[in-house]
Amino acid sequence: MRDIEGLLDDVYAGQGRVSRSEIYRRAVAMNLPAEVVTVLESLPEGEYAQEEAGEALAQLRERRVVPADEAMGVPATSLSSADLSRELRHLHATRDDALRHASSRALATHDERTAELEAEYLRRFPDREVDPRRLRPGARAQSAV
Repeated sequence: MRDIEGLLDDVYAGQGRVSRSEIYRRAVAMNLPAEVVTVLESLPEGEYAQEEAGEALAQLRERRVVPADEAMGVPATSLSSADLSRELRHLHATRDDALRHASSRALATHDERTAELEAEYLRRFPDREVDPRRLRPGARAQSAV
């Protein structure tokens, strides 16, 4: 619950009402746990005062039962291949926002989670398809054209 309270305090600093989209964007930028982001995805579209958002999120969170070990994120080794790929896509999609707007702590957490997931991906798929154009000889041949 501290994550959500901190998020709302940050988002509502000097603001009366804030959209669900903005709350969600800031949660991603702060690299909050997946549980918090999932709860935010359940929040109906619209604008909320801080108290309204807090109450709605508390109700949504109470309905969702999450094992304690999942609260900080599922270990990469426990993810299915599909979930691993989805998590990697999400982290890569949010990288620019995290780099430019997240706190130092959130950016460090983003880096750590990205490294964990990428290492697991490489462990599972050591023979992944490598595009020849991404290799030095391929890149040189491309630039000569």
